[in-house]
Amino acid sequence: MKITTRISLGYLLLFLLLAVLVAYQVVTIGRMQAINRALSGVGSQNALVSLQALRDLDLVEEYARKSLALADPDYLGPLGEYRDDFERDLAELRGQAGSAGERGEIVRLAAGWNAFTRQLDARLARPAPGAPFPDSLQADMELLKAEARSVYQASLGAMRDQVEQSRAMGETAALVLWVSTLAVLVIGALVSFLIYRSISRPLAHLTEGTRAIAEGKFFYRLDTSRDDEFSQLARDFNTMTRRLDELDRLKKEFVSHVSHELKSPLASILETVQVLVEEIPGPVNERQRRLLELCRQSGVRLMAMIGDLLDMSRIEAGVIEYRLEPRELAPLLERAAAEIEVQARERRIDIVLSRPPEGLEAECDGDRLIQVVVNLLANAIRFAPEASTVRVELEAVDEPPPGVPDALRRGLRGERYALVSVADSGPGIPAADREKVFEKFHQAKKGGKTAGEGVGLGLAISRTLVEAHRGAVWVEDNPGGGALFRVLLPALAGRPA
Repeated sequence: MKITTRISLGYLLLFLLLAVLVAYQVVTIGRMQAINRALSGVGSQNALVSLQALRDLDLVEEYARKSLALADPDYLGPLGEYRDDFERDLAELRGQAGSAGERGEIVRLAAGWNAFTRQLDARLARPAPGAPFPDSLQADMELLKAEARSVYQASLGAMRDQVEQSRAMGETAALVLWVSTLAVLVIGALVSFLIYRSISRPLAHLTEGTRAIAEGKFFYRLDTSRDDEFSQLARDFNTMTRRLDELDRLKKEFVSHVSHELKSPLASILETVQVLVEEIPGPVNERQRRLLELCRQSGVRLMAMIGDLLDMSRIEAGVIEYRLEPRELAPLLERAAAEIEVQARERRIDIVLSRPPEGLEAECDGDRLIQVVVNLLANAIRFAPEASTVRVELEAVDEPPPGVPDALRRGLRGERYALVSVADSGPGIPAADREKVFEKFHQAKKGGKTAGEGVGLGLAISRTLVEAHRGAVWVEDNPGGGALFRVLLPALAGRPA
Protein backbone atom coordinates (compact mmCIF):
# COMPACT_ATOMS: atom_id res chain seq x y z
CA MET A 1 0.00 0.00 0.00
CA LYS A 2 1.30 3.46 -0.86
CA ILE A 3 2.41 5.81 1.89
CA THR A 4 -0.03 8.48 0.73
CA THR A 5 -2.87 5.92 0.80
CA ARG A 6 -1.95 4.90 4.36
CA ILE A 7 -1.88 8.50 5.51
CA SER A 8 -5.18 9.27 3.76
CA LEU A 9 -6.98 6.22 5.18
CA GLY A 10 -5.61 6.77 8.67
CA TYR A 11 -6.63 10.37 8.91
CA LEU A 12 -9.94 9.69 7.12
CA LEU A 13 -10.75 7.26 9.93
CA LEU A 14 -9.91 9.95 12.47
CA PHE A 15 -12.09 12.49 10.67
CA LEU A 16 -15.02 10.02 10.57
CA LEU A 17 -14.72 9.37 14.29
CA LEU A 18 -14.62 13.09 14.97
CA ALA A 19 -17.64 13.65 12.71
CA VAL A 20 -19.65 10.94 14.52
CA LEU A 21 -18.64 12.40 17.87
CA VAL A 22 -19.66 15.91 16.79
CA ALA A 23 -23.00 14.65 15.42
CA TYR A 24 -23.73 12.81 18.65
CA GLN A 25 -22.93 15.89 20.71
CA VAL A 26 -25.15 18.06 18.49
CA VAL A 27 -28.10 15.64 18.83
CA THR A 28 -27.61 15.33 22.59
CA ILE A 29 -27.39 19.07 23.05
CA GLY A 30 -30.58 19.49 20.97
CA ARG A 31 -32.44 17.01 23.13
CA MET A 32 -31.23 18.67 26.32
CA GLN A 33 -32.32 22.04 24.97
CA ALA A 34 -35.78 20.61 24.21
CA ILE A 35 -36.03 19.25 27.75
CA ASN A 36 -34.97 22.59 29.16
CA ARG A 37 -37.58 24.35 27.06
CA ALA A 38 -40.20 21.91 28.33
CA LEU A 39 -39.07 22.51 31.89
CA SER A 40 -39.12 26.25 31.52
CA GLY A 41 -42.36 26.32 29.52
CA VAL A 42 -44.90 23.53 29.68
CA GLY A 43 -43.87 21.98 33.01
CA SER A 44 -43.89 25.19 34.97
CA GLN A 45 -47.10 26.35 33.21
CA ASN A 46 -48.89 23.13 34.19
CA ALA A 47 -47.86 23.62 37.79
CA LEU A 48 -49.16 27.22 37.75
CA VAL A 49 -52.43 26.18 36.10
CA SER A 50 -52.87 23.45 38.74
CA LEU A 51 -52.47 26.04 41.47
CA GLN A 52 -54.92 28.34 39.66
CA ALA A 53 -57.40 25.47 39.43
CA LEU A 54 -57.15 24.97 43.22
CA ARG A 55 -57.87 28.67 43.74
CA ASP A 56 -60.81 28.53 41.34
CA LEU A 57 -62.20 25.50 43.19
CA ASP A 58 -62.06 27.42 46.44
CA LEU A 59 -64.02 30.28 44.82
CA VAL A 60 -66.51 27.86 43.26
CA GLU A 61 -67.05 26.28 46.70
CA GLU A 62 -67.47 29.71 48.35
CA TYR A 63 -70.08 30.99 45.89
CA ALA A 64 -71.84 27.66 45.73
CA ARG A 65 -72.31 27.74 49.49
CA LYS A 66 -73.64 31.33 49.31
CA SER A 67 -75.96 30.55 46.41
CA LEU A 68 -77.45 27.46 48.12
CA ALA A 69 -77.66 29.07 51.56
CA LEU A 70 -79.16 32.43 50.53
CA ALA A 71 -80.87 31.53 47.23
CA ASP A 72 -79.69 34.92 45.99
CA PRO A 73 -79.44 35.16 42.19
CA ASP A 74 -76.63 37.71 42.52
CA TYR A 75 -74.23 34.95 43.48
CA LEU A 76 -75.01 32.80 40.47
CA GLY A 77 -73.13 35.17 38.13
CA PRO A 78 -69.72 34.98 39.94
CA LEU A 79 -70.28 31.25 40.47
CA GLY A 80 -70.69 30.76 36.74
CA GLU A 81 -67.56 32.78 35.99
CA TYR A 82 -65.42 30.76 38.40
CA ARG A 83 -66.87 27.56 36.99
CA ASP A 84 -65.87 28.73 33.51
CA ASP A 85 -62.39 29.65 34.79
CA PHE A 86 -61.92 26.19 36.28
CA GLU A 87 -63.05 24.53 33.05
CA ARG A 88 -60.59 26.66 31.08
CA ASP A 89 -57.88 25.58 33.53
CA LEU A 90 -58.93 21.99 33.06
CA ALA A 91 -58.85 22.32 29.25
CA GLU A 92 -55.40 23.92 29.40
CA LEU A 93 -54.13 21.12 31.63
CA ARG A 94 -55.46 18.54 29.13
CA GLY A 95 -53.68 20.27 26.23
CA GLN A 96 -50.33 20.63 27.97
CA ALA A 97 -50.11 17.33 29.83
CA GLY A 98 -46.78 15.75 28.97
CA SER A 99 -46.55 12.61 31.06
CA ALA A 100 -48.92 9.66 31.47
CA GLY A 101 -49.22 10.39 35.20
CA GLU A 102 -50.37 13.94 34.52
CA ARG A 103 -52.93 12.80 31.95
CA GLY A 104 -54.38 10.19 34.32
CA GLU A 105 -54.74 12.68 37.16
CA ILE A 106 -56.37 15.21 34.83
CA VAL A 107 -58.85 12.59 33.60
CA ARG A 108 -59.85 11.79 37.21
CA LEU A 109 -60.09 15.51 37.99
CA ALA A 110 -62.38 16.03 34.98
CA ALA A 111 -64.59 13.11 36.01
CA GLY A 112 -64.89 14.44 39.55
CA TRP A 113 -65.69 17.91 38.20
CA ASN A 114 -68.45 16.55 35.99
CA ALA A 115 -69.99 14.69 38.91
CA PHE A 116 -69.76 17.77 41.12
CA THR A 117 -71.31 20.13 38.55
CA ARG A 118 -74.23 17.75 37.87
CA GLN A 119 -75.05 17.54 41.57
CA LEU A 120 -74.56 21.31 42.03
CA ASP A 121 -76.84 22.13 39.10
CA ALA A 122 -79.50 19.83 40.55
CA ARG A 123 -79.33 21.58 43.93
CA LEU A 124 -79.40 25.03 42.34
CA ALA A 125 -82.55 24.05 40.41
CA ARG A 126 -84.37 23.39 43.72
CA PRO A 127 -83.10 26.09 46.07
CA ALA A 128 -83.76 25.68 49.83
CA PRO A 129 -82.82 28.91 51.59
CA GLY A 130 -81.12 28.43 54.94
CA ALA A 131 -80.35 24.77 54.26
CA PRO A 132 -76.79 23.65 55.11
CA PHE A 133 -74.25 22.83 52.37
CA PRO A 134 -74.94 19.21 51.37
CA ASP A 135 -72.44 16.62 52.60
CA SER A 136 -72.39 14.97 49.20
CA LEU A 137 -71.29 18.23 47.54
CA GLN A 138 -68.75 18.77 50.28
CA ALA A 139 -67.37 15.28 49.71
CA ASP A 140 -67.21 15.88 45.95
CA MET A 141 -65.47 19.25 46.51
CA GLU A 142 -62.88 17.68 48.81
CA LEU A 143 -62.32 15.00 46.21
CA LEU A 144 -61.87 17.64 43.51
CA LYS A 145 -59.37 19.56 45.61
CA ALA A 146 -57.49 16.33 46.29
CA GLU A 147 -57.46 15.57 42.54
CA ALA A 148 -56.27 19.13 41.76
CA ARG A 149 -53.44 18.73 44.25
CA SER A 150 -52.62 15.38 42.67
CA VAL A 151 -52.42 17.08 39.26
CA TYR A 152 -50.08 19.68 40.77
CA GLN A 153 -47.89 16.95 42.29
CA ALA A 154 -47.93 15.05 38.99
CA SER A 155 -46.74 18.24 37.21
CA LEU A 156 -43.92 18.62 39.73
CA GLY A 157 -43.07 14.92 39.33
CA ALA A 158 -42.95 15.30 35.55
CA MET A 159 -40.62 18.26 35.96
CA ARG A 160 -38.39 16.22 38.27
CA ASP A 161 -38.37 13.34 35.77
CA GLN A 162 -37.35 15.70 32.99
CA VAL A 163 -34.60 17.19 35.15
CA GLU A 164 -33.33 13.69 35.95
CA GLN A 165 -33.51 12.75 32.27
CA SER A 166 -31.56 15.87 31.35
CA ARG A 167 -28.96 15.10 34.02
CA ALA A 168 -28.64 11.49 32.85
CA MET A 169 -28.26 12.62 29.25
CA GLY A 170 -25.61 15.12 30.30
CA GLU A 171 -23.66 12.44 32.16
CA THR A 172 -23.99 10.03 29.23
CA ALA A 173 -22.84 12.74 26.81
CA ALA A 174 -19.85 13.51 29.02
CA LEU A 175 -18.95 9.81 29.26
CA VAL A 176 -19.30 9.34 25.51
CA LEU A 177 -17.19 12.45 24.96
CA TRP A 178 -14.38 11.19 27.20
CA VAL A 179 -14.46 7.68 25.76
CA SER A 180 -14.61 9.00 22.20
CA THR A 181 -11.79 11.46 22.86
CA LEU A 182 -9.65 8.69 24.34
CA ALA A 183 -10.45 6.44 21.38
CA VAL A 184 -9.59 9.20 18.92
CA LEU A 185 -6.31 9.87 20.75
CA VAL A 186 -5.39 6.17 20.80
CA ILE A 187 -6.30 5.68 17.16
CA GLY A 188 -4.52 8.92 16.23
CA ALA A 189 -1.38 7.82 18.10
CA LEU A 190 -1.54 4.38 16.49
CA VAL A 191 -2.03 5.82 13.01
CA SER A 192 0.79 8.32 13.55
CA PHE A 193 3.08 5.55 14.86
CA LEU A 194 2.35 3.30 11.90
CA ILE A 195 2.92 6.16 9.47
CA TYR A 196 6.11 7.17 11.30
CA ARG A 197 7.42 3.59 11.24
CA SER A 198 6.57 3.15 7.57
CA ILE A 199 8.44 6.36 6.76
CA SER A 200 11.31 6.40 9.27
CA ARG A 201 12.82 3.01 8.34
CA PRO A 202 13.06 3.66 4.59
CA LEU A 203 14.37 7.16 5.30
CA ALA A 204 17.02 5.73 7.64
CA HIS A 205 18.08 3.24 4.96
CA LEU A 206 18.07 5.99 2.34
CA THR A 207 20.18 8.21 4.62
CA GLU A 208 22.60 5.35 5.20
CA GLY A 209 22.75 4.74 1.46
CA THR A 210 23.44 8.37 0.58
CA ARG A 211 26.16 8.45 3.27
CA ALA A 212 27.70 5.32 1.77
CA ILE A 213 27.60 6.84 -1.72
CA ALA A 214 29.18 10.03 -0.36
CA GLU A 215 32.00 7.83 1.00
CA GLY A 216 32.49 6.26 -2.43
CA LYS A 217 30.80 2.92 -1.63
CA PHE A 218 28.98 2.60 -4.92
CA PHE A 219 28.20 -1.09 -4.27
CA TYR A 220 25.55 -0.13 -1.68
CA ARG A 221 22.00 -1.20 -2.56
CA LEU A 222 18.61 -0.44 -0.97
CA ASP A 223 15.82 -2.92 -0.27
CA THR A 224 13.16 -2.84 -3.02
CA SER A 225 10.74 -5.43 -1.56
CA ARG A 226 8.25 -2.82 -0.30
CA ASP A 227 5.17 -1.86 -2.30
CA ASP A 228 5.09 1.91 -1.91
CA GLU A 229 6.75 5.10 -3.10
CA PHE A 230 9.91 4.29 -1.15
CA SER A 231 10.30 1.09 -3.15
CA GLN A 232 10.29 3.09 -6.38
CA LEU A 233 12.73 5.52 -4.82
CA ALA A 234 14.95 2.59 -3.77
CA ARG A 235 14.89 1.20 -7.33
CA ASP A 236 15.85 4.59 -8.75
CA PHE A 237 18.56 4.91 -6.09
CA ASN A 238 19.97 1.46 -6.97
CA THR A 239 19.92 2.38 -10.65
CA MET A 240 21.85 5.55 -9.82
CA THR A 241 24.42 3.65 -7.72
CA ARG A 242 24.93 1.06 -10.44
CA ARG A 243 25.54 3.83 -12.95
CA LEU A 244 27.90 5.60 -10.56
CA ASP A 245 29.69 2.32 -9.93
CA GLU A 246 30.13 1.82 -13.66
CA LEU A 247 31.38 5.37 -14.16
CA ASP A 248 33.74 5.07 -11.20
CA ARG A 249 35.12 1.79 -12.49
CA LEU A 250 35.57 3.28 -15.96
CA LYS A 251 37.31 6.30 -14.43
CA LYS A 252 39.67 4.11 -12.40
CA GLU A 253 40.42 1.91 -15.36
CA PHE A 254 41.08 4.95 -17.53
CA VAL A 255 43.36 6.60 -14.96
CA SER A 256 45.20 3.34 -14.30
CA HIS A 257 45.60 2.58 -18.01
CA VAL A 258 46.72 6.10 -18.95
CA SER A 259 49.09 6.30 -15.99
CA HIS A 260 50.62 2.97 -16.84
CA GLU A 261 50.96 3.88 -20.50
CA LEU A 262 52.60 7.22 -19.63
CA LYS A 263 55.11 5.67 -17.25
CA SER A 264 57.22 3.87 -19.87
CA PRO A 265 57.72 6.78 -22.33
CA LEU A 266 58.32 9.17 -19.43
CA ALA A 267 61.00 6.84 -18.07
CA SER A 268 62.63 6.84 -21.52
CA ILE A 269 62.54 10.65 -21.64
CA LEU A 270 64.16 10.88 -18.20
CA GLU A 271 66.85 8.41 -19.22
CA THR A 272 67.51 10.44 -22.37
CA VAL A 273 67.72 13.69 -20.41
CA GLN A 274 70.08 12.04 -17.91
CA VAL A 275 72.28 10.83 -20.73
CA LEU A 276 72.43 14.36 -22.15
CA VAL A 277 73.21 15.85 -18.72
CA GLU A 278 76.08 13.36 -18.32
CA GLU A 279 77.35 14.53 -21.77
CA ILE A 280 77.60 10.99 -23.09
CA PRO A 281 76.53 12.02 -26.66
CA GLY A 282 78.65 15.15 -26.49
CA PRO A 283 79.42 18.28 -24.46
CA VAL A 284 76.68 20.77 -23.48
CA ASN A 285 77.11 24.33 -22.30
CA GLU A 286 75.94 25.66 -18.95
CA ARG A 287 72.70 27.10 -20.27
CA GLN A 288 71.82 23.82 -21.97
CA ARG A 289 72.70 21.93 -18.78
CA ARG A 290 70.37 24.17 -16.75
CA LEU A 291 67.50 23.63 -19.21
CA LEU A 292 68.08 19.88 -19.19
CA GLU A 293 68.13 19.88 -15.39
CA LEU A 294 64.79 21.74 -15.30
CA CYS A 295 63.38 19.23 -17.77
CA ARG A 296 64.63 16.36 -15.60
CA GLN A 297 63.08 17.85 -12.44
CA SER A 298 59.77 18.33 -14.17
CA GLY A 299 59.93 14.75 -15.41
CA VAL A 300 60.66 13.51 -11.90
CA ARG A 301 57.63 15.39 -10.56
CA LEU A 302 55.50 14.02 -13.36
CA MET A 303 56.77 10.53 -12.62
CA ALA A 304 55.80 11.04 -8.95
CA MET A 305 52.30 12.12 -10.00
CA ILE A 306 51.93 9.04 -12.18
CA GLY A 307 53.15 6.89 -9.31
CA ASP A 308 50.54 8.42 -7.04
CA LEU A 309 47.81 7.75 -9.60
CA LEU A 310 48.91 4.14 -9.97
CA ASP A 311 49.10 3.68 -6.21
CA MET A 312 45.60 5.12 -5.78
CA SER A 313 44.30 2.85 -8.56
CA ARG A 314 45.79 -0.21 -6.85
CA ILE A 315 44.40 0.90 -3.49
CA GLU A 316 40.90 1.42 -4.89
CA ALA A 317 41.09 -1.89 -6.73
CA GLY A 318 42.13 -3.63 -3.50
CA VAL A 319 45.20 -5.25 -5.06
CA ILE A 320 47.90 -3.43 -3.09
CA GLU A 321 49.98 -5.80 -0.96
CA TYR A 322 51.66 -5.21 2.41
CA ARG A 323 54.62 -7.06 3.90
CA LEU A 324 54.06 -6.53 7.62
CA GLU A 325 57.02 -7.40 9.82
CA PRO A 326 58.68 -5.93 12.94
CA ARG A 327 60.79 -2.99 11.81
CA GLU A 328 62.85 -0.40 13.65
CA LEU A 329 61.23 2.95 12.88
CA ALA A 330 64.17 5.34 13.24
CA PRO A 331 66.11 3.95 10.23
CA LEU A 332 62.95 4.16 8.13
CA LEU A 333 62.60 7.84 8.98
CA GLU A 334 66.27 8.41 8.09
CA ARG A 335 65.72 6.76 4.70
CA ALA A 336 62.65 8.92 4.07
CA ALA A 337 64.61 12.08 4.94
CA ALA A 338 67.42 10.98 2.59
CA GLU A 339 64.97 10.44 -0.30
CA ILE A 340 63.58 13.97 0.06
CA GLU A 341 66.93 15.60 0.74
CA VAL A 342 67.49 16.88 -2.81
CA GLN A 343 64.09 18.58 -2.87
CA ALA A 344 64.77 20.13 0.54
CA ARG A 345 68.21 21.38 -0.53
CA GLU A 346 66.68 23.19 -3.51
CA ARG A 347 64.72 25.37 -1.07
CA ARG A 348 67.52 25.50 1.54
CA ILE A 349 65.38 23.67 4.10
CA ASP A 350 66.98 21.62 6.85
CA ILE A 351 65.37 18.36 7.99
CA VAL A 352 66.01 17.72 11.70
CA LEU A 353 65.28 14.21 12.98
CA SER A 354 64.70 13.43 16.68
CA ARG A 355 64.23 9.94 18.08
CA PRO A 356 63.96 8.33 21.52
CA PRO A 357 67.03 6.88 23.25
CA GLU A 358 65.58 3.37 23.22
CA GLY A 359 64.67 1.51 20.09
CA LEU A 360 61.06 1.70 18.89
CA GLU A 361 59.62 -1.01 16.69
CA ALA A 362 56.30 -1.48 14.92
CA GLU A 363 54.86 -4.19 12.74
CA CYS A 364 54.75 -2.48 9.36
CA ASP A 365 55.63 -2.53 5.70
CA GLY A 366 58.87 -0.53 5.65
CA ASP A 367 58.56 0.69 2.06
CA ARG A 368 54.97 1.85 2.55
CA LEU A 369 55.82 3.64 5.79
CA ILE A 370 58.73 5.41 4.04
CA GLN A 371 56.26 6.44 1.31
CA VAL A 372 53.98 7.95 3.98
CA VAL A 373 56.80 9.94 5.62
CA VAL A 374 58.12 11.09 2.23
CA ASN A 375 54.64 12.38 1.33
CA LEU A 376 54.42 14.27 4.64
CA LEU A 377 57.93 15.71 4.21
CA ALA A 378 57.22 16.73 0.62
CA ASN A 379 54.07 18.50 1.78
CA ALA A 380 55.99 20.26 4.59
CA ILE A 381 58.81 21.33 2.24
CA ARG A 382 56.29 22.65 -0.28
CA PHE A 383 54.66 25.00 2.27
CA ALA A 384 57.59 25.84 4.54
CA PRO A 385 59.40 29.15 3.94
CA GLU A 386 62.79 28.99 2.26
CA ALA A 387 65.82 28.61 4.53
CA SER A 388 63.61 27.19 7.33
CA THR A 389 63.56 23.90 9.25
CA VAL A 390 61.28 20.91 9.05
CA ARG A 391 61.35 18.76 12.18
CA VAL A 392 60.67 15.04 12.27
CA GLU A 393 60.20 13.55 15.75
CA LEU A 394 59.74 9.93 16.78
CA GLU A 395 58.51 9.14 20.28
CA ALA A 396 56.78 6.39 22.24
CA VAL A 397 53.42 7.12 23.92
CA ASP A 398 51.23 4.99 26.15
CA GLU A 399 47.92 6.33 24.83
CA PRO A 400 46.68 8.30 21.83
CA PRO A 401 47.35 12.05 22.18
CA PRO A 402 44.40 14.43 22.71
CA GLY A 403 44.57 15.77 19.15
CA VAL A 404 43.45 12.49 17.54
CA PRO A 405 40.06 13.07 15.84
CA ASP A 406 37.23 11.03 17.34
CA ALA A 407 36.54 9.31 14.02
CA LEU A 408 40.12 8.00 13.96
CA ARG A 409 40.37 7.26 17.68
CA ARG A 410 37.67 4.58 17.48
CA GLY A 411 39.82 2.49 15.12
CA LEU A 412 42.94 2.44 17.31
CA ARG A 413 43.91 -0.77 19.07
CA GLY A 414 46.94 -1.18 21.28
CA GLU A 415 48.57 -0.40 24.61
CA ARG A 416 51.73 1.32 23.31
CA TYR A 417 52.12 3.55 20.30
CA ALA A 418 54.80 5.07 18.10
CA LEU A 419 54.12 8.73 17.28
CA VAL A 420 55.78 10.33 14.25
CA SER A 421 55.46 14.12 14.00
CA VAL A 422 56.36 16.26 10.97
CA ALA A 423 56.30 19.99 11.76
CA ASP A 424 56.86 22.96 9.46
CA SER A 425 56.72 26.73 9.95
CA GLY A 426 54.50 27.48 6.96
CA PRO A 427 51.07 29.17 6.88
CA GLY A 428 49.33 26.23 8.55
CA ILE A 429 46.00 24.63 7.60
CA PRO A 430 42.64 26.15 8.64
CA ALA A 431 40.55 23.99 10.95
CA ALA A 432 37.82 23.65 8.30
CA ASP A 433 40.30 22.07 5.83
CA ARG A 434 42.14 19.67 8.13
CA GLU A 435 40.06 16.70 7.06
CA LYS A 436 39.67 17.81 3.46
CA VAL A 437 43.44 17.70 2.83
CA PHE A 438 43.25 13.90 3.19
CA GLU A 439 40.62 13.63 0.45
CA LYS A 440 41.52 12.61 -3.08
CA PHE A 441 42.45 15.42 -5.47
CA HIS A 442 42.15 18.07 -2.77
CA GLN A 443 44.97 20.59 -2.72
CA ALA A 444 45.63 23.32 -0.21
CA LYS A 445 45.45 26.86 -1.56
CA LYS A 446 47.90 29.64 -0.94
CA GLY A 447 47.29 33.18 -2.14
CA GLY A 448 44.49 32.06 -4.46
CA LYS A 449 46.76 29.66 -6.38
CA THR A 450 47.62 26.04 -5.88
CA ALA A 451 50.69 25.82 -3.71
CA GLY A 452 53.27 23.63 -5.38
CA GLU A 453 52.71 20.85 -7.88
CA GLY A 454 50.85 17.61 -7.61
CA VAL A 455 47.42 16.09 -8.13
CA GLY A 456 46.34 16.05 -4.49
CA LEU A 457 46.76 12.31 -3.87
CA GLY A 458 49.77 12.16 -1.54
CA LEU A 459 47.93 12.73 1.74
CA ALA A 460 44.97 10.57 0.65
CA ILE A 461 47.37 7.70 -0.11
CA SER A 462 49.19 8.28 3.18
CA ARG A 463 45.98 7.98 5.22
CA THR A 464 45.00 4.78 3.41
CA LEU A 465 48.43 3.24 4.03
CA VAL A 466 48.46 4.26 7.70
CA GLU A 467 44.96 2.92 8.31
CA ALA A 468 46.03 -0.36 6.71
CA HIS A 469 48.64 -0.51 9.53
CA ARG A 470 45.81 -0.03 12.11
CA GLY A 471 47.04 3.50 12.78
CA ALA A 472 45.90 7.07 12.30
CA VAL A 473 47.23 10.21 10.59
CA TRP A 474 45.93 13.73 11.15
CA VAL A 475 47.03 17.38 11.15
CA GLU A 476 46.88 20.04 13.84
CA ASP A 477 48.39 23.43 14.60
CA ASN A 478 52.14 23.57 15.22
CA PRO A 479 52.74 25.42 18.53
CA GLY A 480 55.58 27.35 16.85
CA GLY A 481 53.45 28.21 13.81
CA GLY A 482 52.67 26.16 10.76
CA ALA A 483 51.22 22.68 10.41
CA LEU A 484 51.96 19.57 12.47
CA PHE A 485 51.24 16.22 10.78
CA ARG A 486 51.18 13.22 13.06
CA VAL A 487 51.22 9.48 12.42
CA LEU A 488 50.26 7.09 15.21
CA LEU A 489 51.08 3.36 14.91
CA PRO A 490 50.73 0.45 17.35
CA ALA A 491 54.26 -0.18 18.67
CA LEU A 492 56.03 -3.35 19.72
CA ALA A 493 58.23 -3.76 22.79
CA GLY A 494 61.39 -1.70 22.31
CA ARG A 495 65.05 -2.53 22.88
CA PRO A 496 68.06 -0.28 23.66
CA ALA A 497 69.22 1.84 20.73
